[in-house]
Amino acid sequence: MTHAPTVPDPDPTFDPLRDRLFVADAVRTLEDGVPAGAAEGNAVAVRGGRILAVGTAADVAAHLAPGHERIDLPGATLTPGFHDAHVHLGYHGLERAQVALADTTSFEEAIARLAARAATLPAGTWVEGAGFALQRWGIRRPDRAPLDAALPDHPVLLRSQDHHSALVNAAALAAAGVDAGTPDPGGGEIVRRDDRTPTGELLERAVELVAAAVPAPSDAALAAALYDGATHLASLGITTVHHMAYEPARNHRAIAREASRPTFPLRVWACLMQEDLEAAETLGVATGQGGDRYEVGGAKFFVDGALGSLTAWMEAPYLGGDDAGRVVTGPDVLHERVGRAIAAGLTPVGHAIGDAAVGALLDAFEAHAPAWRAAGLRPRVEHAQHVAPRDVARLGGLGLVASMQPLHLTFDAPTIHRELADRIDRAYPVRSLAAAGATVAFGSDTPVAPPDVVATLRAATERRGLEDLVVGPDEALTPLEAVRAYTRGAAAAIGRGDRSGVLRPGAHADLTAWSADPTAGAFDGLHAVATVLGGRVAYRT
Repeated sequence: MTHAPTVPDPDPTFDPLRDRLFVADAVRTLEDGVPAGAAEGNAVAVRGGRILAVGTAADVAAHLAPGHERIDLPGATLTPGFHDAHVHLGYHGLERAQVALADTTSFEEAIARLAARAATLPAGTWVEGAGFALQRWGIRRPDRAPLDAALPDHPVLLRSQDHHSALVNAAALAAAGVDAGTPDPGGGEIVRRDDRTPTGELLERAVELVAAAVPAPSDAALAAALYDGATHLASLGITTVHHMAYEPARNHRAIAREASRPTFPLRVWACLMQEDLEAAETLGVATGQGGDRYEVGGAKFFVDGALGSLTAWMEAPYLGGDDAGRVVTGPDVLHERVGRAIAAGLTPVGHAIGDAAVGALLDAFEAHAPAWRAAGLRPRVEHAQHVAPRDVARLGGLGLVASMQPLHLTFDAPTIHRELADRIDRAYPVRSLAAAGATVAFGSDTPVAPPDVVATLRAATERRGLEDLVVGPDEALTPLEAVRAYTRGAAAAIGRGDRSGVLRPGAHADLTAWSADPTAGAFDGLHAVATVLGGRVAYRT
């Protein structure tokens, strides 16, 4: 049995049988019809992990038992705990220990960081990095030669910011047994030189050929990474995450184990890969099984790639060429497997970034609408970054979930303006989807993008990215609308709208205390002061 790692407890005196009173400067319940800035009291009373009352400290204290504990949060604004509606939880924790490349502006700068790490490690030890973006490096198609020269004795695996491509060196290819004669895997490509030798760039499922050769962390190291990643997310105001699979079964097992512990700082709704549907059917695993802390989510489909790697599946080719991206799961397979997921009781959850991918996914969802409605399931479109107007209306009309990550817009902006300038009106149609009837849920896709809640709120309201480029300003949300997408919308996306994402009696006592009111739109300096999960403090500055 693996024991939970020893980590500092931010609430060592917590007693689940003792009532608590959280007192701040203001409360934002996010109940329907309450405008931003409206007075809603300054306190939340908690009993047994649920909210007992919301209002002024004097009023709600009257509901509490004698001997209750008062926790003061001076200067703070209390809101419901935020969800991150799209994370890869294990990878988030593990990649926090890798070489960070998200802020590198050239291949040379990245190589210098990697070489510095390699200098601290014995020859033959893997060096992993993550977060690079070719557009920031000014490279369209990289070659491993500079990596080979700088790190000849260490296998190197670098994952791109969108995690749909990777760059490796000769030592990594040799360790994985990948050479000129290795065939491309289904749904992936080994980019090659004229002589057929690999350039070191791997697209989509080809990344797994090399990733499989990296030694797996120990059970203890994996558990420690999960706690580190979860604590980091809690420090950003997040209380619930929607885990989007695409990780080894071992990671999924560890997430289920650790998230079920009362001291884990997050609630987890965890998807499985659609490729594992048959195993789920055999075992009877279905959406909603589990408890308040850990719950089985849906079946995750990948329809296409990503914009950063130019593998998002578009209806028309990217400008300046005839490439329209990559189809990872085609329409026929989608139709059959979505139906199978629904029959197994699993919510179909589909990664679809390009407009063609979104259309194909909606075709499958629409064809099976009677079945998923009868089963009480609510399919999700993950990302929905580029959507044809007809499919905006269709997605909303079906009442689906649009799980979106506005922060991606900030680093996608140059690519959108360069490669999709003729259809820029289709990019990140957040307001249009909400107006059409979709439930909009916000998240980050960490470790693809930082799980920075405040930066995401800013992106959703300002729509401004790299090079000061603005994308679709008419699709901007108000700060209150953006906050609701992180709370009410995200909770509704996993069937918890009655008990999460809102502060009302009977709801989970999941709270975020902010340094200022996030619904007011003053994002400079805004940060989480404390995060509370089920009445227990999970994080506090």
